[in-house]
Amino acid sequence: MANILSIGFEYNGTPFSFLARVKERGNFTEYHITVMNGALEKLLYGDHIIFAVNGQIEINIPVELNEQHQLKIEVAKALNLYLKEQSLTSY
Repeated sequence: MANILSIGFEYNGTPFSFLARVKERGNFTEYHITVMNGALEKLLYGDHIIFAVNGQIEINIPVELNEQHQLKIEVAKALNLYLKEQSLTSY
């Protein structure tokens, strides 16, 4: 059974949410993102995987940001915050 997270985030001042399907890959974790908004999901299409290595979120963003990169940054920030909050409440 897949582990799926539901996380809220803000993009351009509007609240949205996304699902993150978690795939453990040995020494790193993949988060496959599905944004719960048709237009934003289309925007993220093709660049929807966020990696965590040794507990650190890693995303590759080129120097010149476009709308897709901005969205991915906001999603990654929300995922990072969620994971930090979960690690503080875990025993």
